[in-house]
Amino acid sequence: MADWKERLIARWNALEQRQRYALMGTVAALLIAIVGFGIWYGNRPDMVPLFTNMEAKDAGEVAARLKESKVSYEVQENKQGTTILVPSSAVHDVRMELATEGLPRGQKGFEIFDDSKLGTTEFQNRVNYLQALQGELTRTIEQIEVVQKARVHIVLPEDSLYRKNEKPATASIMLMLKPNTELSKKEIKGIVNLVSHSIQSLQPENITIVNETGKILNDPDEEDENSVGVQTLTQLDMTKKVEDRLQRNIQSLMDDSLGEGKAFVRVKVELDFDQRQTDRQTFTPVVDDAGIIRSQQDISENYNGTSTVPGGAAGVETNVPGYVAQENNTNAEYERKESTRNYEINEEKQKIVASPGSIRRLTVAVLVDDSVTATQQDSILRSVSSAAGINTDRGDTISVEPLPFSTEAAERRAAAEAAERERQERIMYMQIGVVLLLLALIGLIYYLRRRKKLRILAELAEQRRLEELERQRQAAERAALVEAGQVQEEELTEEEQRQLSEKQQLMQIIDQKPAEVAMLVKTWLAEDE
Repeated sequence: MADWKERLIARWNALEQRQRYALMGTVAALLIAIVGFGIWYGNRPDMVPLFTNMEAKDAGEVAARLKESKVSYEVQENKQGTTILVPSSAVHDVRMELATEGLPRGQKGFEIFDDSKLGTTEFQNRVNYLQALQGELTRTIEQIEVVQKARVHIVLPEDSLYRKNEKPATASIMLMLKPNTELSKKEIKGIVNLVSHSIQSLQPENITIVNETGKILNDPDEEDENSVGVQTLTQLDMTKKVEDRLQRNIQSLMDDSLGEGKAFVRVKVELDFDQRQTDRQTFTPVVDDAGIIRSQQDISENYNGTSTVPGGAAGVETNVPGYVAQENNTNAEYERKESTRNYEINEEKQKIVASPGSIRRLTVAVLVDDSVTATQQDSILRSVSSAAGINTDRGDTISVEPLPFSTEAAERRAAAEAAERERQERIMYMQIGVVLLLLALIGLIYYLRRRKKLRILAELAEQRRLEELERQRQAAERAALVEAGQVQEEELTEEEQRQLSEKQQLMQIIDQKPAEVAMLVKTWLAEDE
């Protein structure tokens, strides 16, 4: 700290008088600017949002009205819209005042007809209706939680005397979603249904929904599960799965029986995806009164008695009314029976629904090595036909053909596998070498640090030993001087006095017990050896 102050004073003393004044003026100006900014910022009103995400037109009208009212404001622009800030003390009053004037106008709904004037033309009413409809739909869509802002554009068809000249209604919806949110398919479908049911003759396929990046959210190719593209992909995928399953089963059968690489199988399947529904009604005739009687009518007539025998002379006379015939009575008997039976018609009704996905035609091709005998080929033909379910009635075919197989692919595959194994082994050996090298490096670093530490400790011990010897030498010289009377004992340090006292005690013990001291010295010498 003292050095820093000294350097600063030295720098100040090295400056010229003019440089000192310039530096002092700069510092004073900087302090004045900081104090002035602090005072201005402290007295600055707290600005809060009055309206957020407004259209440019509404923002311009609100700003003009605030300027007339002499209310300070700030404008902030972003991609969501325009935000106007006003002092927090006046935000509520200004908001109520602007609301009484109908600002901001925003998307008006059917309340636009509250201001209808006398003499409005049919065209103006149609435009107002379109604006009101767009405003109502916009406000409704913005009620969805993830939707931050919406814009609806509707095109209504022109009335025409000829139906073939009429064009359908269309609608476009632009949505701005909240950050880190997205619409689900159900929500998109709900918006489409909402708009299509709110506008007469508007079909869901004539509605387009896009987000702020221009991505279509209700793409029919992605949403319609029954679309041609989706159905085609589903059919191709299903056909591929059936072919793979059959081919895998037959190939495993060949590999297990002949050995791997002795046979190759390819399967082609033609599936029937037609959805058919058959209603069949069959009538069976009644044979030998075998049936259910629907209705029966029996008629029986009997007569027994006399009757007048018709007769008379031939001619006109006998045929004239009033002619009296001769009485010629005779006995007569009469009997008649009639039976009518109506049977119920024997009929059979069937409703057959054919599910799609059945196999229409199956083709299997098997290539075997020419080492396979003819007998084995016949066995393969029969076994594969049974395993694949070949049905000749529906046109299924199977062929087993012997060919000399090329070993080039197998050799190339074996060489590639061997090269891969060698590469993996090299990688493994390299990894082991790297690990061993790291361990050796760590061990070397530990050894060098340990050696350095031991060397430092040895140097410190040697330094202490030399210091101790020097101190003992000096103490011995001082003691000798004390004994010679050249140095007074009071002039000695505490350490020197302690050493002198210990030396005197040791000398006294040696004088009193020389034999014991000699034995002790011998013992120390023996231990050192």
